[in-house]
Amino acid sequence: MPPVPSSAAGGGMSGPSTLDKAVGLIIGFIFGATNIIRYGPGPNGMMRTLGQYMLGSAATFG
Repeated sequence: MPPVPSSAAGGGMSGPSTLDKAVGLIIGFIFGATNIIRYGPGPNGMMRTLGQYMLGSAATFG
C-alpha cells in the first residue's frame, strides 16, 4: 500500500516555518537590545536577559 500524501493525512495546520522563527528572533534581538540599553540588564545579566527576549519573541511570532 503506498504512503498517504501529507496533505490528505490530517488536513491540519503545519508548524511555523524556519523563516517565521528567524524573524521572531531578530525582532526579539532588536527589542531586547533596546530595552537593555534603556533600562540595563537587570539581575540576570545582559546575555540571559537578551536571550529571554529573543526566545519569547520567537515563540510568540513563530
